[in-house]
Amino acid sequence: MLPDLPRTPEAALVTAILMQAYRDLFVTVRTESNASFTTQSDQDQAITFLTDTAGAYAQHRNALCALIGWDGDVLAARVRAMMDGDDFAPPTPDATPATLERHAAAVERLRERWHALKQPRQAA
Repeated sequence: MLPDLPRTPEAALVTAILMQAYRDLFVTVRTESNASFTTQSDQDQAITFLTDTAGAYAQHRNALCALIGWDGDVLAARVRAMMDGDDFAPPTPDATPATLERHAAAVERLRERWHALKQPRQAA
């Protein structure tokens, strides 16, 4: 959350929604349908929500971001830049080498999925 904004329950909820979408980018995708697992569909929706430039997901992201003083288009551009090669920050500033290795593997899987999802859009 931005430090100069009031910390309201609503702002905390919006921030939690955005952060959950971001976390869904990195979790291991499971084929089982279970509330405690992230499916490929869940991850694809998170990718779409965080990167689309137009459409329902982009409008929803931008509306949520506006509630906490963020620019949703800037957020999406930053996530797209990271998908295309900019660094994704490690999960914690004091990450262990093993954590950094898992993070790097998750980023690689995520970028592969991003490029697979992006290909049909470019052809259309």
